[in-house]
Amino acid sequence: MKYYSGNEYISLINIEEDLTINGLTFLSFNLNGNLFVDCKIYLKIYCENRKIDLKNSDFTLINYWIPELNITKNNIKITLLTPKKQRGFIFNIKGKNIRAELCFEYKNLFLNINTSYKLNPFYEINHNNYFNQIIFRFLQGSNLFCLAFDAGKNGKYKIEKNRIILSSEINNEINFNIGIGTEDMAAISSCIHFQRFGFKKFYNELNEWLASKITQYKNNNINKIYNINLFFNYFFTNGKTIDTDELVCVTSRSPGYYVSGAFWDRDCLLWSFPAIFMIDKDRAAEMLNYVFKIQGKNFGIHSRQINGNILECGFELDELCAPFIALETYIKETGDINLLKKDYMQEILSKIKIKFFNFKHKKYMLFKTELRPSDDMSLYFYNTYDNVLVWKSFLALEYIYKLSGNKKESKNWKKSAGLLKKDLKKLCINKKNNIISYEFDCRGNYLLYEEPPGSLRLLDFYGFIDNDIRVCYENYLKWSYSKQNKYFYNKNIKESGCEHAKFPWTLSAANSLLTDRYKKSGIDFFKQVKMDNFYACESVDSDTGIVKTGKSFATAAGFIAFAIKNGIKN
Repeated sequence: MKYYSGNEYISLINIEEDLTINGLTFLSFNLNGNLFVDCKIYLKIYCENRKIDLKNSDFTLINYWIPELNITKNNIKITLLTPKKQRGFIFNIKGKNIRAELCFEYKNLFLNINTSYKLNPFYEINHNNYFNQIIFRFLQGSNLFCLAFDAGKNGKYKIEKNRIILSSEINNEINFNIGIGTEDMAAISSCIHFQRFGFKKFYNELNEWLASKITQYKNNNINKIYNINLFFNYFFTNGKTIDTDELVCVTSRSPGYYVSGAFWDRDCLLWSFPAIFMIDKDRAAEMLNYVFKIQGKNFGIHSRQINGNILECGFELDELCAPFIALETYIKETGDINLLKKDYMQEILSKIKIKFFNFKHKKYMLFKTELRPSDDMSLYFYNTYDNVLVWKSFLALEYIYKLSGNKKESKNWKKSAGLLKKDLKKLCINKKNNIISYEFDCRGNYLLYEEPPGSLRLLDFYGFIDNDIRVCYENYLKWSYSKQNKYFYNKNIKESGCEHAKFPWTLSAANSLLTDRYKKSGIDFFKQVKMDNFYACESVDSDTGIVKTGKSFATAAGFIAFAIKNGIKN
């Protein structure tokens, strides 16, 4: 079993049940992505000169996020802590007359920007005598970053070619502090900060914060999935860059996800944002500020680097809509309109009508997309789900302009939303079968299809379904959950896949939780699946419920947590 932990600055990857860490990542604005240090960090514990077996110990996640190991026989407790808002992490070891070693073995360095690029930096290892810390410095032209390792005032160090061994003296409590920064002093000072204030302070701060966000559910499987993914989404979809201290958003900070370290509007704002907004409105505001300030120039383009530059080409209508839907949600609940006063926001609003209407049908108030929400190519360019999001966005813009005091523009957006709804109702329905189609061409051709990342199941959740089309919507739902849908799996794990990944999707189950009549399908799914050791993935095996595609899918973790919170009574 492998686990994750992390904070705003650093992510710990593939933690084993003996607390061995198999990699760490952090975000770099100047390198435009997520740096992955492929390494192994592990402990050796000695009691009365005998090495303790850590493999057969009791592992737990304290409040679903803090890895902890208890060796009952020797009365030893080991905690791996990533303190909130700190540039580093701590191994804390408690016992009686114990000695410990921490080993760091460096293997490779990769830059993740959607795909993974191997870097070949020069590195050097030095002992800072004044602070008694070891510095592992990575350089590529200039400093990339530094790691500082601290074993305490009387700690000892052994340096090998690509390995460091830290040794403590015999004690009842041992702390190994690891800091990170862009240069020596930045990394060293993180360790000094840990020394000055002590493990207990940082542990209590994080533990109390986690405890305040947890929701308990009667079903143990759902309980684990909700809470683990709530924090996985919170800490692995955004973070502070090590070089600029600015918050940025990404699909996942884990290199295990197949498009990690890059930005998608949809993933960030339709999936991750709602769960973060539930538990931390200040963080949600930071996300919106980043999105509109840095990413706004290219809203709607398939994927981008964290500095807003285009990564993958292609227009996706749902991604153009996502920022305005999230912004309206935030303002309506908080009453905070400060973002609307920013110069960059005014610039985006002045151009947004042109962006939308560049993709408008010549005759109808309908808007085309090039790519589906799965990022796959559309068969017909008018997507019903996407156009419902446009309708939601136009209503959001009506509200935003009203708050800004521009009544004329507010009325124009309201009028456009009304026309869009009328035309969409008229043209998305295949009248022969009295059913809502997924895609259409406005000339009588329709595609009946279910796609979990952009599902028609959510049309009622978004408030689009009126009584005059409810029968057509219900007919679609019946089809979606039937064997007529060739991607619906009616096996042990019952949910829908799609062409992008032909297995039951976790997002499909989340969609079910938000679809009143079919909520049970989502509940049954999350009662059974283990996904990637309870962390979100794209799809699961239809027999076992174990990850099939897209492990470490951190933004999906957010939508899963949001759907459970809103779809299941605790």
